[in-house]
Amino acid sequence: MSQRQVLQVFEQYQKARTQFVQMVAELATRPQNIETLQNAGVMSLLRPLLLDVVPTIQQTAALALGRLANYNDDLAEAVVKGDILPQLVYSLAEQNRFYKKAAAFVLRAVGKHSPQLAQAIVDCGALDTLVICLEDFDPGVKEAAAWALGYIARHNAGNGAYFNIGLFKFRFIR
Repeated sequence: MSQRQVLQVFEQYQKARTQFVQMVAELATRPQNIETLQNAGVMSLLRPLLLDVVPTIQQTAALALGRLANYNDDLAEAVVKGDILPQLVYSLAEQNRFYKKAAAFVLRAVGKHSPQLAQAIVDCGALDTLVICLEDFDPGVKEAAAWALGYIARHNAGNGAYFNIGLFKFRFIR
């Protein structure tokens, strides 16, 4: 096999990953597709794509996971049980603004469903990272982080939730 043929195999692999993750993200926008995607094991297929070498694939995989988790609490719970949250939180601090927005969207989508899921986000250390995102240059990253923190906080009993993170103290009121 020539060098050109070998490289062509890798190009096809990259195109297939890109096409797959884009199509899943698109399919996840339609409620009638959710059950089929879930039954096909889409969560376990998207998880390794969060670590892909191509940033666009990482971002689109996070977007697809967020759309799925946003749909219902079973899928949000699958994100937690699939150990996807620690991967998102770790990458949130390291990646570009597009990934940060997508990762914060996943955290928001998971945290909105129940106090237990919101607590899972807290337990994986996401609050510190989300607060750092509040200081990001990009207003979209700031907004996504604020939404995620708001959804996490709304499950706290009483009139609001307090978060003490480093030098910051936040109070979210319902």
